Amino acid sequence: MTALENLRFQDHHEGMDWQALEALFELTDLNGRKGDKLRRAFLNSTTVCYAFDRDRLVGVARAISDGEYHAVIYDVAVHPEYQRCGLGHLIMIRLQEKLPVWRTMLIASGNVQGFYGQLGFAPYPDTLARLDWDLLYDTSPDHLT
Repeated sequence: MTALENLRFQDHHEGMDWQALEALFELTDLNGRKGDKLRRAFLNSTTVCYAFDRDRLVGVARAISDGEYHAVIYDVAVHPEYQRCGLGHLIMIRLQEKLPVWRTMLIASGNVQGFYGQLGFAPYPDTLARLDWDLLYDTSPDHLT
């Protein structure tokens, strides 16, 4: 377990190393999130939280919201060396503090839903999703610019 005394949080994109973000996503098995498409997803999000241990990116999360009623949290990633030490909890609290809405939805794999349950998230009925796997990866010729 890694100590958290040197943590620094950032809620803006200035100075962001997008290659470090992509590397973090590869380490945490968030498949399909890479290249310029990943950068654009974070830039287009309403709220972000980046966590650094000194200058090393060790955790992230992002949300999309209307700022009034609804928000959806996506792409929570914590470096494997920093998991189970409270960093994910800190990231989620910081992100939610910036989401003053009635309903916050969360997209999470089954194997981590227990963690989110500790933060007050629960299964939500009457929810549907449409997946277009062809749009998961950026296939445009200039996707790395």
